[in-house]
Amino acid sequence: MGSFLITGTDTGVGKTFVTYNLAYTLRSLGVRVGCFKPVETGVSGLPADGTLLAGVTEQDLSEVVPVRYTLPVAPYAAQLEGEDPLSLDELRDRFEKLRSRYEVLLVEGAGGIAVPLLRNYTYGDLAREWDLEVLVVGRAGLGTLNHTFLTLFYAKSLGLRVRGVILNRFSGRDPSERTNPLVVKEMTGFEPVCLRESESLLLPEEERRLLLNLVGF
Repeated sequence: MGSFLITGTDTGVGKTFVTYNLAYTLRSLGVRVGCFKPVETGVSGLPADGTLLAGVTEQDLSEVVPVRYTLPVAPYAAQLEGEDPLSLDELRDRFEKLRSRYEVLLVEGAGGIAVPLLRNYTYGDLAREWDLEVLVVGRAGLGTLNHTFLTLFYAKSLGLRVRGVILNRFSGRDPSERTNPLVVKEMTGFEPVCLRESESLLLPEEERRLLLNLVGF
């Protein structure tokens, strides 16, 4: 029960994949769960991430993704390029309505936690103002130590409550995968949930249960 920001250490690390699996598994337990991706960028036609999430929760697409930008850039950068301005007040109103409607609300960010929605206003600021607990998704392989540490350091600097770290797409091909979970734990204090690379959208049940533990189920 609660509201969570699913953020990433970078773009393309699997935030939507994790959000989808959390939403699917919570619904299978009879939990009223909603998804909210306040802004989706790189949209041509239907928003890909939002469409996937709306399908699993059976929400209206406009409820899941209220703001869509064409350019595949940060929300603030899209506005600098002339796309429609973003209203934090309107996003907050939508969020509060969803939070009152669902037992669990999964809020998916765009890119990482320091990505700006407006000048000097990041997803980290949004998480703090909306009182969201945080799940951090990172890649399994090389580069994740630096990215994960810096993401958690920034979250800590804002006073955010981080519930857990997820390292995604373990393939066995990258030698750093063998030691990354241990080093992440030593550097951050969080023992990461490790998800294997999968061609299926739906994770195996044992891995979905690990995700549920992060949100208190």
